[in-house]
Amino acid sequence: MIRSLPAPVLGLALAICPLARAAFAQIPPGYYATVDTSSAAALRTTVHDVIDDHLRLPYTASSTDTWDVLELAWQDPSNPTRIVDVYRNRSFQKLSDRVSGYNREHTWPNSYGFPIDGTDNYPYTDCHALMLSDAGYNTARSNRLFEPCTSGCTEYPTDPNNGIGGGQGAYPGNSNWGSGNFTAGRWEVWRARRGDVARALLYLDVRYEGGVHGTTGVREPDLVLTDNRSLIVADSSRNRPLAYTGLLSTLLAWHLEDPVDAFEQRRNDVVYTYQGNRNPFIDHPEWVAICWGLRVPGSFTTFGTGCRASTGFTPGILAIGEPLIGRNLTIGASLAPASQPAVLNLDPFRRSIDLGAFGFTGCTAYALGIFEVSAATSSIGSAAVTLPVPPEQGLVGGVLIAQWVILDTAVGGLVVTDAGEIRFGRP
Repeated sequence: MIRSLPAPVLGLALAICPLARAAFAQIPPGYYATVDTSSAAALRTTVHDVIDDHLRLPYTASSTDTWDVLELAWQDPSNPTRIVDVYRNRSFQKLSDRVSGYNREHTWPNSYGFPIDGTDNYPYTDCHALMLSDAGYNTARSNRLFEPCTSGCTEYPTDPNNGIGGGQGAYPGNSNWGSGNFTAGRWEVWRARRGDVARALLYLDVRYEGGVHGTTGVREPDLVLTDNRSLIVADSSRNRPLAYTGLLSTLLAWHLEDPVDAFEQRRNDVVYTYQGNRNPFIDHPEWVAICWGLRVPGSFTTFGTGCRASTGFTPGILAIGEPLIGRNLTIGASLAPASQPAVLNLDPFRRSIDLGAFGFTGCTAYALGIFEVSAATSSIGSAAVTLPVPPEQGLVGGVLIAQWVILDTAVGGLVVTDAGEIRFGRP
């Protein structure tokens, strides 16, 4: 039975797509209920209100301190008695390898705004941005800014662990790269952890916006990411009310290049257990695009092989326009049997079902009719439907699989086209 999909229902259908990305999230029910995504200003303000006023942990103490939290957050997935560090991807033995093997890395260098530890210094011990690092690599990074390092750079290779890392000699590979010093320096994080670092600093930018801690009354700094090197000042003599680091454009690019994975999400859960707040850009990576006005490209990629029709051709699928939220997207079919009923199947999951058992030799269904849009082919064997993609920011990065099913009366059956993966972006 052919069912049309009205535009309002399509909005609901598309809204489920991001769920396929990160089913591992352990976000407490209602945690982000007050967040307003209608604009950059509204999102920044309401997210800040959710994540501020967290519990400060001591940097080093006989009670629970940042060591305890970080060694759980950076625990080696293959061995709970060990940790894996951020830059070298090396596995170290907990406790016995502390300091000489691995130490604590301020991804936002504390010399850029908050160098003096104390009970009134919240960013210094914030475990969302503190990471465990190979001690030598931490020294090498120092307070270099995050930026691609494409020439005149020293390579800092990674170890192969847990299916990532390893190899060296080719840029960028799985290595870190660095050159220069201080604000003239560059540090390029290896590709499997650059997104983690980016989201940590983006968190700091929104978490610390000046004002006072709602529980303790401690005055907090305003931490701002920038591309303007002249604003970034190294000063170990005092904690500053306003401080900068960067480079913002690099961090935004890294956020897109290295999506959230299960390791990063688990780390977010661990820190939340101790501090009582979460990194919102791990839970909702699509919010980065709203906060910083980031354009996220959409894409339409064809794959698979449909059935050969009575025309002698395999009908194809195509997209007219880029899949962007708030815009219309037209999905077409070509080289199909003429003047026939057709259905565009839309599915949030990619299938692979051999239709040979149903009499359709050489045909594979990649999209089931979870959502369907009815149409008909023209006298030249083409078809098209226009989908109004709603302006819901949560759709950014969401995916739908599309595939046409078309009646072919000349062979007394159906044909399916190639399939297409729709990935939604933000203009």
